[in-house]
Amino acid sequence: MNIETITYAERDGLLLQADFYRSSKSSAQTIIYFHGGGLIYGSRKDLAEEYISLFLDSGYHFLAVDYRLAPETKLPEIYQDVTDAIQWFQDEATQRWHLETTDYILLGQSSGAYLALLAASDPLIPPPVAVLSFYGYSSLKANWLAEKNAYYAKFAQLSEALVKTMIYPHEITASKVAQRFPLYVYARQTGKWLKMVLGDSTSKDLLTTYSLREEQDFHFLPPLFLAHSRADQDVPISESERLHRGTLTSEFYPVEDLPHDFDTKTTAAEGMAAYQAAIRFLDKI
Repeated sequence: MNIETITYAERDGLLLQADFYRSSKSSAQTIIYFHGGGLIYGSRKDLAEEYISLFLDSGYHFLAVDYRLAPETKLPEIYQDVTDAIQWFQDEATQRWHLETTDYILLGQSSGAYLALLAASDPLIPPPVAVLSFYGYSSLKANWLAEKNAYYAKFAQLSEALVKTMIYPHEITASKVAQRFPLYVYARQTGKWLKMVLGDSTSKDLLTTYSLREEQDFHFLPPLFLAHSRADQDVPISESERLHRGTLTSEFYPVEDLPHDFDTKTTAAEGMAAYQAAIRFLDKI
């Protein structure tokens, strides 16, 4: 699998990079991928090679993108990374990779799907052909984001002192799950996730800016593929159900009795089946 790594932006010496995987199909559209991790942990290299190969073999290029992580960086700046990456692709990809088209599809898992949906609703950037949302959400105003999560309450409690050791004195673009997942657990245990990604100013206006409004935004979204587990203990499946009800073109792909990130174990048939269904959805539009 050939990979070319590019730098699409730089923030005070921190490189924001993306990995490009080329399909053999000359007229391929490009899937732009934003990883999950609650905006706190994760990496552009998170998606299993089995899934990337599936996209490539199905005739799609693949671009996996960095963005800065919270709490070192707050959501407005994180979202700027997302839009800058998409704009870089629009402005530079044709010349650099000799692409026949800059048509693109957004793919995201969990918080990465949230970022993808925000971008898909943004009138200031070229619209995507479609969005593939795996267990994503579309609003910061949902009660479950501000409440203490009962599932994460079962995990070991972290002290404030230990939490501080997990936060860097500088901005970062990637973190291994083992290093920062406990920070996300703490944020959900305590109901402090919004504060961690937005800072002390969680004003109504800020929440509105970074939330899609069902009555104003949903009808303008591109076609959506929405994969979600009915047993999701982190992001309620009602988030995908609401998007499915409110959008003009969407496919809702539920799975049963599986955890939030049900596609993490690629040996499980359910994960591969969901990505195969996503490709069939793309091939139809």
